[in-house]
Amino acid sequence: MKKIIILLCISFSFFSCDSFLDVNPDSEVVNDDMFNSADGVEDALYGVYMTMVTKDMYGRLMSNMIPEILGQNFVSTYSYLPYLGRLEYDRSETRNMYKNMWKTGYLAISYLNNIIENLEGKSEKDFRNYNLYMGEALGLRAAIHFDLLRFFAVHITSTNEAAKAKAIPYVTEYDFKVTPWSSVADAYTKIIAELERAETYLAEDDTYMPAHRVGNEKGFTGARVLHFNLYAAQAMLARVYWMKGDLAKAKTYADKVIRSNKFRFTNLTTIGSFMQKTISLDETIWGLYNAEVYSDWYTQHINRSGLGDIRGDFADIYKDAGPAPGSDYRRTGWFGTHEKNGVSRDICVKMMGRMSDTTSLTTSYSGGAYLGTSMIRIPEMYYIMAEALLDEGDASGARWYLDTVVSARGMVKFADRIPAVEITLDDIMAERRKELFGEGQWWFCLKRLNSSVKIANSSASIPGSDKIYALPLPTEEEDYRPNE
Repeated sequence: MKKIIILLCISFSFFSCDSFLDVNPDSEVVNDDMFNSADGVEDALYGVYMTMVTKDMYGRLMSNMIPEILGQNFVSTYSYLPYLGRLEYDRSETRNMYKNMWKTGYLAISYLNNIIENLEGKSEKDFRNYNLYMGEALGLRAAIHFDLLRFFAVHITSTNEAAKAKAIPYVTEYDFKVTPWSSVADAYTKIIAELERAETYLAEDDTYMPAHRVGNEKGFTGARVLHFNLYAAQAMLARVYWMKGDLAKAKTYADKVIRSNKFRFTNLTTIGSFMQKTISLDETIWGLYNAEVYSDWYTQHINRSGLGDIRGDFADIYKDAGPAPGSDYRRTGWFGTHEKNGVSRDICVKMMGRMSDTTSLTTSYSGGAYLGTSMIRIPEMYYIMAEALLDEGDASGARWYLDTVVSARGMVKFADRIPAVEITLDDIMAERRKELFGEGQWWFCLKRLNSSVKIANSSASIPGSDKIYALPLPTEEEDYRPNE
């Protein structure tokens, strides 16, 4: 792919990655000699993670901002963001955000391509953790391509064949030639193939990831939950197949993650704090280390310089419904109020933490708590199992998986309500929304079903279509493809 990406200097603290920056003081492409040592390979991988937690990727735009505003969980009055909330994608004011996501995503992919190409010339004889290195790099490359596909391409069920034929460039070579467009179907095939390869390479994580993590694991093979690990590969395969619509395959991989017994639901007493500023040592399958979680949420949400406010009727999402459902601990644990100048408003404290919390924000990578955000958590695997079983006609099995999450959040199981409730897809989707609020996933749930989008704090509703479920490609990308 001809590089439209400008290699910008990225400067913020992440792990002990000074060596990565020292090797490339001008943020130039990593040199081949970096891959002559295990430390060099690890620094290169840490450099990818550094890129991924910048604000143009999962530090903001691709996680809690763009998909949360598009999914109508948050309403922003800041600058040009109201256009985004109304799904007015073609506004010049919003296009720069999409371009930044695109170019930074492909910047990370270019780093990964360089790592993979260099590793292909090595073997386990060269590095003790060779398989982990290769597995991480392949898995990350697939995961980033998948999110670019979800953001910028029409869904695989679209009837627009021309749009489906031109999804994203799936870039696997580290050079400056133009990579042809992959179709949506081809992109899925490549993503799945790479995740399957990653799963094979990462088999050692069965040993490296203990069932009970305490938060002080050290070294490259220690804090594996902060790396793209074996269970991340399996969980991502479940998510990819689910998004594609292949529920049978999605169930296979979700079941693998659940049966690994490496992940569990947090105790009810910790619902309000287990995700605040940190990776959950119980529920997170894969997370990204990021010491800026609190400050960024504070800037965007409290100072209203981005996300702004929760939709006005957010409490209705968590409203008790049905016979004796019990109390949903997520409502009280993940939301609070903030008062300024005598005016009180609702805020989401799920990942940010409460403003009265004085917990140190300088906790280190191996200091007992992993600062950052989750990329994928165990509840999602249960929702996939529930939907797949419901689709197969196993209503009681589906209800069991959904009830596992429901009861873990303090509510009465559907099976134990009087009379017992037979669950529907709507029940599963309602629980998905409640559980993943603020984590950047709801918009993709809507896209998968081509659902209408009810504009927050408004009576307007926009019918599902390719137009609202595919962000516009950067014009610069088209400029390099005059004959395509």
